[in-house]
Amino acid sequence: MKKIINKIFLAVLLLGTSASFAQGINKSSLLNELNKTNGVTLSTDEKMYFEKANSQLVLELFGIDEKNLSKENRNKEIDKLFDKRDKTLTSSLGINKYSDIKSRTDLKTAATIQKIKEAKMTP
Repeated sequence: MKKIINKIFLAVLLLGTSASFAQGINKSSLLNELNKTNGVTLSTDEKMYFEKANSQLVLELFGIDEKNLSKENRNKEIDKLFDKRDKTLTSSLGINKYSDIKSRTDLKTAATIQKIKEAKMTP
């Protein structure tokens, strides 16, 4: 009896996580995640540049799914967009400020990129 209950529990757990993952990523949650600086203080102008670059990234990411690319090409496009964002932020915030932010957010950003590559984008 315990084995059956455990199997049912695991099946429900698996279906629940699959269903929530299949829902995808929405714009506001993605933007909130990208706008976190993890303790790096930004001036008003720097914050504006940072949020503008992230907003542009999110818009372009959601545009990728409309292109119906293969998974490999979609992943390449996602990487290109994050590289473009890095270049934009380096030029607008300066190499030192963006390096501080990047060093504190690199692991979280890598996890976010992986989630984006695996999920569908939902407006």
